Amino acid sequence: MLKSGASVAVIATVLGLSAALAQGTQQPPAATPAPKAPVAGQLMTQPADTLLTRDIVGQTVYQPDDTKIGSVSDLLLSKDAKSVQGFVIGVGGFLGIGERSVALSMDKLKMASDANGKLKLVMDIKRDDLANAPPFKSQRDIEAEKKAAERPEPPRQPVQR
Repeated sequence: MLKSGASVAVIATVLGLSAALAQGTQQPPAATPAPKAPVAGQLMTQPADTLLTRDIVGQTVYQPDDTKIGSVSDLLLSKDAKSVQGFVIGVGGFLGIGERSVALSMDKLKMASDANGKLKLVMDIKRDDLANAPPFKSQRDIEAEKKAAERPEPPRQPVQR
């Protein structure tokens, strides 16, 4: 009987410690976070008369007769970040091989809606005219060309016969 009484006392002690430990590990209810305040100039929602870059970059541009011209690959922004100066379109080539980039001012691009109400980009310039136009050179391209021109050519070895 002593064993069973001792066992009951041990079990009661363990259960009491378990309950005490469980109460000690419970987290107090989280306080409601303070509402966040917007910073000066912050836009909380996208204005209805705007587009996101992702809405334009990657989109196909069409002629008015629905002939595919190419896809917009980039946008040209002013350094003061106040305007979009133009867009870069990939033209020519087949399956991405031989494609060239041509940049045009934004006023050449017309934004319309297709039959499903989705954004459709249209230009009055023909695909063939763009394919024959000089390619676009970014500042990175210009700098790379400049550096390549400044590198001295390695001396040529005479041809042994």
